[in-house]
Amino acid sequence: MYGMSDLFYIIITSDSGKIRRIPVYRKRFILGGFFFTLLLAGLIFSSSLTIGLLSTAKSYSRQIASLKEHLQHSTQLLAKHQEGAEQLKQQMALEIASLQMAKARQEASFSEEKEELLATAVTELNDRSNHIKEVIENLGIKITKSSHAKRDSGGPFIAHKEKGHDQLLFKADKYLETIRYTPLGRPVTGQISSGFGTRLDPMNGEGAHHTGIDFRGKRGEKIFATGAGVVTQAHYNGNYGNFVMIDHGNGYTSSFAHLDRFLVKKGERVERGQVIGKIGSSGRATGAHLHYEVYLKNTPINPTRLMKISGLSLSTQRLSARN
Repeated sequence: MYGMSDLFYIIITSDSGKIRRIPVYRKRFILGGFFFTLLLAGLIFSSSLTIGLLSTAKSYSRQIASLKEHLQHSTQLLAKHQEGAEQLKQQMALEIASLQMAKARQEASFSEEKEELLATAVTELNDRSNHIKEVIENLGIKITKSSHAKRDSGGPFIAHKEKGHDQLLFKADKYLETIRYTPLGRPVTGQISSGFGTRLDPMNGEGAHHTGIDFRGKRGEKIFATGAGVVTQAHYNGNYGNFVMIDHGNGYTSSFAHLDRFLVKKGERVERGQVIGKIGSSGRATGAHLHYEVYLKNTPINPTRLMKISGLSLSTQRLSARN
């Protein structure tokens, strides 16, 4: 039971003046107040927690909305990039197609130009070949296969199929080979001082047969080979003095006498225009000059007939270069 000290009254007065007394036990009041305080604290805590959660939720919502906005913006940018990449791809495809067409047109143009140039070259080659043939025939030169072409070679025989310009080139090559190994043109730049045939001997004044022609010149001037061939003699040869002979391999030989000195040796292969010696007066001579002879099948012929086409050498060189 509770004592008087544990009890107190709560007095409630109404508007009518009636007084009501409610007994309250101290321990129960304190316990109730404690529970009320706990409940209030719990309510305050839960309210604070709820408010914090709501604030956090709002922050998350804002972040989610921002992320959604960024995602939408990124998606739009990606779509634009894809669209731009597709346009670039299409543009590059068009440019590639255009370049391929230009390449095809260029190749066609080059092909036409090539055919045109080939036709022109064939025409020119045919004209030059006919000219060379005519010159060769007028000189009485026979077109033969050079013995030099057979050296150091071999292999199985395969018949040559001649067609069109190939046949023309083959024919031109034979003409050029004939020209190459024929002693044509002048061996020196000087003038002729004594011609081929009957003459008065310059040493004793008696009649004699001159098997070559003499060229004026100064001691030490260059002497040039008049055709391709092999040197068969290069030595001192009695009345001829310092002497060089070239075998051209097609029945022709050319000889150079009274040299101051020779610049080739026996067995050496030479080409037209190569310097083979220097003008002198060695041997039986009255002064510095070149005695020049051409033999065909061991018979001396007049070199002036071959010298008439001295300009043909350059033409044949250009023709050979074109081939």
